Amino acid sequence: MTYKLIEVLVMEGIAMVMFVFAYQIGVKGRMELIAGYNSRSARRVTDKAGLKRLIARTCLLTGIGSALMPVLTWFVADSANGMAHATGAYGGFIVGIIGMVMLQARDYTD
Repeated sequence: MTYKLIEVLVMEGIAMVMFVFAYQIGVKGRMELIAGYNSRSARRVTDKAGLKRLIARTCLLTGIGSALMPVLTWFVADSANGMAHATGAYGGFIVGIIGMVMLQARDYTD
């Protein structure tokens, strides 16, 4: 098994899990899947529908990024330098998503 096949299996597995979370939270309304959301913290949430949309979109974006990562490495990862750039781009994408969620989640809580 080559490292490319392992990467595809892992990243596509992550993408599938994130798509399932996006569906379960966004469509089915399973708020209990959100980390830190429980019966005690639920009273601090001022806009449950907005928080649900934010987390579902975040899961969807993470799933799309994870699904496209093997394609990116296939194009640019012919060398160690290219692989470092691809990994850094994915890391920056994830950090950007985390920052977006941290800033926007304040709009839905007190």
